[in-house]
Amino acid sequence: MRRRIERESAEALARLERSLRPYRGRRSPLARLPEEGLGREALLAEVEALAAEERGRWEEGFASGAVYHGDPEHVAFLNRVYAAASQANPLHPDLWPSIARMEAEVVAMTASMLGAPPEPDPKRRVCGSVTSGGTESIVLAMKAYRDRARARGIGRPEIVAPSTAHPAFEKAAHWLGMRLRRVPVGAGRVADVAATRRALRKRTAVVVGSAPCFPYGLVDPIADLSQLAFGRGIGFHADACLGGFLLPFARRLGHPVPDFDFRLPGVTSISADTHKYGYAAKGTSVVLYRGRELHRFQYEVATDWEGGLYASPTLAGSRPGALPATAWAAMASIGENGYLEAARRILAAAAAVKRGVAAIPGLRVVGDPLFVVAFESDELDVYRVLDAMTARRWSLN
Repeated sequence: MRRRIERESAEALARLERSLRPYRGRRSPLARLPEEGLGREALLAEVEALAAEERGRWEEGFASGAVYHGDPEHVAFLNRVYAAASQANPLHPDLWPSIARMEAEVVAMTASMLGAPPEPDPKRRVCGSVTSGGTESIVLAMKAYRDRARARGIGRPEIVAPSTAHPAFEKAAHWLGMRLRRVPVGAGRVADVAATRRALRKRTAVVVGSAPCFPYGLVDPIADLSQLAFGRGIGFHADACLGGFLLPFARRLGHPVPDFDFRLPGVTSISADTHKYGYAAKGTSVVLYRGRELHRFQYEVATDWEGGLYASPTLAGSRPGALPATAWAAMASIGENGYLEAARRILAAAAAVKRGVAAIPGLRVVGDPLFVVAFESDELDVYRVLDAMTARRWSLN
């Protein structure tokens, strides 16, 4: 038995290495700077050849996740936008005020889409930032809650999140010196409200829910969780990185989408990824806050540095302005009707996948997800199913 396990492990590692290093042996790797720079045309030809070689699987739809793209014309359009803004740096808004405007409009459009209420007081309006992706949006939100909790006298603030919440919350807790309390999900694979209530402490700075979670594609009971947090004066973060640009349109199409956004008074922040179903270039995301009071804790400002005043709203200092430009261009060019049509097609495809999985003896879909389909089995080794799908060119998460 032990020899068989060792043999199978070695075979699995060999397959993994072949899949991750398919170009080994084609040419000598660049282990140091070449003495003379290589020709641009030759380098461009290599990059284009590799891109063409890798394009098939994801462009033809054999990847679940990883790539969220529109049609080739949309991608070509984003490439032109990126090229036009390739030298822009949002750290210097005096040189590139256009990027600052685009970021502000991306934030405003996303807030409106996610139920931001009309608010005459500018300090209480939903506001936020454009980030490099969902992980940064989550880390920044957790930083804001940590620093607000510290300002309230809490020494080591805590995050309470379901076991299905994204690993980015693990990163945030580790990097920020917070404690993450993971709460097991209930039988329905969504956050357990009663268990969450029992996990709350005086140190709790924020409660988390997913819309939807990555493992199963199921939306947590955000209404109950956020009300629980609201009643105790605790912040609530809705992680809508995956569903933020799809669930609002699914609701408009008549699908049963539970409330998850700023329509709920207890939701104090949301993360939503423009580079997923917003169809922007990788990597951009938006983090939103209910009011400036919380948002200001996200910022870092150095007022006594010998180099002068330095302020940075996100983790990075210099940032590629071309990326928020593509997010702005994608949202402005697609519009509400375009996102509605995309949602209609996505949900129809997901329904077909669910029906197909349910028709296979021994497999069953987990819960009743809208567009992220997870399946399991009591009879089959699901990883064997994964291996069989990989052999058929599929790349499943």
